Amino acid sequence: MAEDWREQLAKFGGVALPKEKPAQKNFSYSKGKKNPPPKKNAPVKHFAPKISTEIATAPYNFVSLPEKILPSEIETVDDFKDHIKKFGKISGEIELEIENWTPLFFGGNGKKSFAPVDKFIISGSSLRGMFKNIFKIVTCGAFRGGTKSQGKGEDFNDEHIYFRCLMAPSGAPKWMEDLCNTYKARMEGEKGKNARPGFLIQTTDNKYFIAPLKPNIERKNDFIMIKDFQEVFGPVRFIDSRVKWYGEIAYIVTGNQWADTQRKPDNYKNLLTREKYEEYRASLKGLTAEEIAKKNAELNYGKQIIRFLSLADIDWSEKHRIELPDEVLKSYEHDRNRRGVNLFTDRGILKREQLEKLCGNSLPDDVKSLIPCHFLYEGGQVTAFGHGQCFRIPYKNSIGDIVPENLQSEKIIDFADAVFGSKENWASRVCFEDAVPISTVETMETAAAHPLMQPNPTSYQLYLKQGGAILNHWEKDSVKLRGYKLYWHNKNWNWKANDAERNLDVGKPPEKRMTKDLTPLKKGNRFKSKIRFQNLSEIELGALMMIFNLNGAKNPAYKIGMGKSLGFGSIKVTPKLFIESETAYTEIFDSNGFKNPYKEVDAEKYLDAFKKYIKSQGMFEAWEKILEELNLMLDWDNVDKKDWSKKIEPMLGEYIRGRLELSEKFKQRLILPNIFEVVK
Repeated sequence: MAEDWREQLAKFGGVALPKEKPAQKNFSYSKGKKNPPPKKNAPVKHFAPKISTEIATAPYNFVSLPEKILPSEIETVDDFKDHIKKFGKISGEIELEIENWTPLFFGGNGKKSFAPVDKFIISGSSLRGMFKNIFKIVTCGAFRGGTKSQGKGEDFNDEHIYFRCLMAPSGAPKWMEDLCNTYKARMEGEKGKNARPGFLIQTTDNKYFIAPLKPNIERKNDFIMIKDFQEVFGPVRFIDSRVKWYGEIAYIVTGNQWADTQRKPDNYKNLLTREKYEEYRASLKGLTAEEIAKKNAELNYGKQIIRFLSLADIDWSEKHRIELPDEVLKSYEHDRNRRGVNLFTDRGILKREQLEKLCGNSLPDDVKSLIPCHFLYEGGQVTAFGHGQCFRIPYKNSIGDIVPENLQSEKIIDFADAVFGSKENWASRVCFEDAVPISTVETMETAAAHPLMQPNPTSYQLYLKQGGAILNHWEKDSVKLRGYKLYWHNKNWNWKANDAERNLDVGKPPEKRMTKDLTPLKKGNRFKSKIRFQNLSEIELGALMMIFNLNGAKNPAYKIGMGKSLGFGSIKVTPKLFIESETAYTEIFDSNGFKNPYKEVDAEKYLDAFKKYIKSQGMFEAWEKILEELNLMLDWDNVDKKDWSKKIEPMLGEYIRGRLELSEKFKQRLILPNIFEVVK
């Protein structure tokens, strides 16, 4: 018979417990429409794989990366000055007239779009960022991230994506089975001991280590039943996972079963005592995984236990400490999709003063703080760590690992380096002025907008190239990134938050709200700006003008500002090219006063020079295919196509209990069609 849970608490110095269990607490629930009482004998909903005839949709798509970098005319850093002397003869400006064809919003102070001294503008830095991204595409530029000179990376942040996939139900799709097997293989390893419990320690010199448990610690009884936990300590008042200390014992609280017992009293009946749990576990012996899943579905038991660790079990030896690599620490901090416990900020961290009271002389002098954790030990080092037993782990491949090495090269000077500047070597030869209004700027009414979702490369069915029944994910070898992410134009998207989204924010402070009040600029406002350039060659100027020509695009528009996924930010840009005369400064005045040093010219000569250069590098055919994709992506005429808004809508679902339940299309990880398939 397993040791009684009361004896466990007493043994480890836990809270004094009553000898008899008190009567069950009375639970209540809201009788309103939002949280109706559960229906008796209601069927339990479980994962039911479906074969969908629909396709994935998204407000964005991807323009392919080049097979190799198109090198600029500058072969080495040392060649820069000679290049300017020989070929950098052209200076001038490009006048831009801009009209926003959909609402426009730039982050400002609060609800209003960016407007220094109460004058709405499009900042030069925003224009520079937008046009540089297009420039890199039209010049087959490098695609770098996390490099020494680039820091975080100009094109992507080279970080690891995290995942967790606990169990593939019977009949689950192949991709889920494959992902579950990947997770299981990593967590178990060859000997089934890769994932282990321990304690995350911060030392007085602010370094982090894992202190493992003492050898041969018996962990069969290191849990308490949720039913016992609640009946002794009362209904738990929190929902989120966390570490909860009682004396020397740290409870690793995961899931929200106890919260459901307060909202739905019938769920309390499904919580087991220790004795019933042992009987239930014994009844599973000899059953297949499918039979166990079927039985669990019938019983609807769900989560039953809360595991715990004790300070008495720590191996305090400094020799046995396991150092946390900096890369693993940074990767954990950058896990943007983690919704549970952050071990660096959780309230369950014990400070030294508390530890001294509990541990006495056994506490090493350099221990500053401590919190229980679980960690993944692979290849002789910690590769991941987390809160509960089934914590999120990083895919082995980072984003940079799947970007071809030749596209990340810093040895090749691409056109973006040459024209927009190479941080460590030379300054930019282009300057973007703020776009100021040339008409009265009109704004829309202030309203709460849909939550602005962040890029989410965890959705590998959207971000990675696919092919076959089993989806490529970040762990796979030879997987490829789709390319540059750009947003579709959409003139009919409703950007305002719905009732469910607004209700989620009631009573919350501004910094915790999911929605944000915006006052966008109405469509139809007009602005003017300039791009000034100095000492460009004919080929470089042709490359710069290609961001407007796009190899003969008929009706392109660009995307700028915030809310691109909501349909914001589509702008039409009309350029005029002016070249500085070679005799500009030989005569300062003419009959009209100061002589205008610039004359308007046609860009065709320079565009042809750039195309000729691409052909000389043997990349013209590949370049044309990339420009075809870019043209389709930027084509404003798409907005008038039949059912266009449905083709590019986000795969959102309903908001239930404060969380977004994604649509069935997203849950099934349907593959995102390519640009050609969307516009056909």
